[in-house]
Amino acid sequence: MRRGWLLGIWLSLFALQASAQELDRYLHLRRLHQVQGLTPIGALELSVGKRVLEVEGVIRGSIAVGEQRSILLEVEPSRSLVIQIGAQDGWLTNGQFRIRALVRVTRESALVTPDYRLIGAVHASVFARYEAEERARPKPPAQSPAQTRPPSSSSPPRGKSLASRGAQSTAPTITDWQSFAANLELYVPYYYQAIRRFNPRLPAAQAEQIARAILRFSAHYGVDPRFIMAIVLVESGFNPNATSRKGAMGLGQLMPGTARGLGVVDPYDPIQNLAGTVRLVRGHLERYWQQVGGDPDTWEHVILTLAAYNAGSGAVRKHGGVPPYKETQNYIRKVIAVYKRLCGLKS
Repeated sequence: MRRGWLLGIWLSLFALQASAQELDRYLHLRRLHQVQGLTPIGALELSVGKRVLEVEGVIRGSIAVGEQRSILLEVEPSRSLVIQIGAQDGWLTNGQFRIRALVRVTRESALVTPDYRLIGAVHASVFARYEAEERARPKPPAQSPAQTRPPSSSSPPRGKSLASRGAQSTAPTITDWQSFAANLELYVPYYYQAIRRFNPRLPAAQAEQIARAILRFSAHYGVDPRFIMAIVLVESGFNPNATSRKGAMGLGQLMPGTARGLGVVDPYDPIQNLAGTVRLVRGHLERYWQQVGGDPDTWEHVILTLAAYNAGSGAVRKHGGVPPYKETQNYIRKVIAVYKRLCGLKS
C-alpha cells in the first residue's frame, strides 16, 4: 500500500514538473516571437504574408500523409484549422483536449489558402493557471509622470464613467489585429464618446453596449471598427429603432430577408443587429477583395462592398460594378467620407 502511495506521489510530481517545463518552453517561444495575445479567427483568416500568431482550441483529430502529420484544431464551433506539426509534437495526437498554440501563418496573397505550421503548444489549462497567477501577483508601484506611457497607449482608468475617461479626442491607432483584439477595453471610451456625439439622445448604457459590440464583433470578424462606425452612422444615425421606408431595420438597417439569412431574430436588438451587420460586411469585403485581385493600394473592394451593402450583391453583379443608382452612389460617398474622417485622413 505504502509503495503504491509513494508511486502516486512520484507520478504527480513528475506530471507537475513536465507541465512546468512545457509552460517554460511555450513562454520562451511567446517572448521570442513577441506574441501578446490570442488572434481573432477573422483576423487569422485574413492574414497575408508570414506571421506568428496565437490561437486556442480543441484538437478534434489528426491527419497523416506520408511522414507529414497535421492536427485538426477547432477554434470555434464549425471553424477549424489544419495545422502541420513536427515529430516532437506527437503528444498532440493522443486525444481530444484544449491547447494554446503558436502558429506560423504563411499566405502569399488573399487568393490562396493559408498554410499553418505549429511552433509550440501547451495545454490550455496549464496556460490558464499561469495567467491566473500573473493576475494575482502584486502590481508594481506607480511610476512617476516622466516614466509613464502617453495616454494613447495606456489602459483607461477604472472606476470612472466612460464619459470622463480618456482626455484624447481620437482613439489609439490600430496597428495590428493582435494588439487590437487583446486590448479592446482600451478603445471603449473613445467609441462610446463618438456614439454619444452622433446620437446624444441615446442612453449612456446603450451607447456603451453598442460601442463594446462594435469592437467585439469587428475584432472577431477582422473588420476595421471605424468602417463599421461609418456604416452605422450613415445607415441609422445610431438609432437602434430606425426603420426605413423599404423596411430596413435597426442600427445596420438590415432587410428582413437579409436578417433571417444572418440568423438575426430581432433586428432591433443592438447586439443581434451588429453581429449580423459586421458579418455581412466581412463577407462582402472578402468577396470583392478576391474579385479585384487583392490590391491593397486601391479602395475598389471597399467601394464594391458598400455598393453591395446598399443595393445588394445581385445589383453589383448585374452592372459589373457600382450600380448606376444615385442613392447608392451618394451612400458610398457619405460612408467613405465618414470613414476617412474617423481614420484621420483627408477626403
